[in-house]
Amino acid sequence: MVKPAGARPKLVYCTPVLVSFAANDIKLLGERFDVKVFHFKPRRKWHTPFTLLHQLFFLLRHLPSSSVAVCQFAGYHSLLPALLGRLMGKPVLLVLGGTDCVKFPSIGYGNFTRWPLGPITKWSLQLAAHLAPVDEALVESRHTYTSDPQDSPAQGYRGLFPQIRTPYTVIAYGYDPARFRCDVDKQPMSFITAAQMNAPNFHRKGIDLIFEMADRFPQCTFTILGNTPAMKYDRVPPNVELHGFIPYGELPAFYARHRFYLQLSIWEGFPSAPCEAMLCECVPIASTVAALPEIVGDSGFLLERKDPESLQQLIELALAADLEAMGHNARQRIMDKFPPSERRKFLALVEGMVKK
Repeated sequence: MVKPAGARPKLVYCTPVLVSFAANDIKLLGERFDVKVFHFKPRRKWHTPFTLLHQLFFLLRHLPSSSVAVCQFAGYHSLLPALLGRLMGKPVLLVLGGTDCVKFPSIGYGNFTRWPLGPITKWSLQLAAHLAPVDEALVESRHTYTSDPQDSPAQGYRGLFPQIRTPYTVIAYGYDPARFRCDVDKQPMSFITAAQMNAPNFHRKGIDLIFEMADRFPQCTFTILGNTPAMKYDRVPPNVELHGFIPYGELPAFYARHRFYLQLSIWEGFPSAPCEAMLCECVPIASTVAALPEIVGDSGFLLERKDPESLQQLIELALAADLEAMGHNARQRIMDKFPPSERRKFLALVEGMVKK
């Protein structure tokens, strides 16, 4: 079939999530490509084989006439595109975001802690034509924030599997300062974090530390966005406010009212929430994992190890700082280092993969 003159090349995009960063990438790719999206979201775990079958039919319909395929993250949803792309001679790009590059058995986190997800993720990384991790730490890094003997200090997909030599390009996300800004008065001594709450995330996201700090700083308020009805707590400190899912458009107002943003995770890739909160002039307090030191820089405070005593000292130091100046610096840092134009490098990479 002859392609009409001036028609945009087709692109297959497979993703397990349709949150802000995926939606933004789809919109960006739509400037140059006719994007066909497959949302890989089994309703139950046992539905996964049926979703894979559905995806197979989708790929057989669209991949032969596509110029390139993109997968958001590596996992079950990336194996068929990577395999069929190799068989059909179609370049496949995997965007790597965090859980697809690490292994933390102590908290059951990371694709490589689970079977068969671990081998499937590894095969996807090997079969893809190119990888686009959002931070260099996802390629290879040393983890020192926690030291559980079950967890290897070598993380990143090459830290775990040095034999994976698929070409890669690190491309960070970019953030819109017009959408995220501070135009209200901030509540003094107020802290906020966003985390989709479940039992593993209570520890991985550092919510256990936040609860402990709430007891140690009763004069402060702590807000957690992303609570779920299924989440059960032994006790919630009285100065902790739990909110459920917050629509993306309402997040700026929440961030803008708070003075500090907490990101105390055991692991992240390139988290968007602290960047967006920093645009709202929240002073970041974050763990030293993955991209967080680069995001925070000298505009906030970094926790070297997961330790309540060290965090208490850090918060005491933060409360005594020139917070208005630091909030301005936090916003300026994101504007300078991660502007919306940063993500256009991703579009350029995809365009460069299309065979001429």
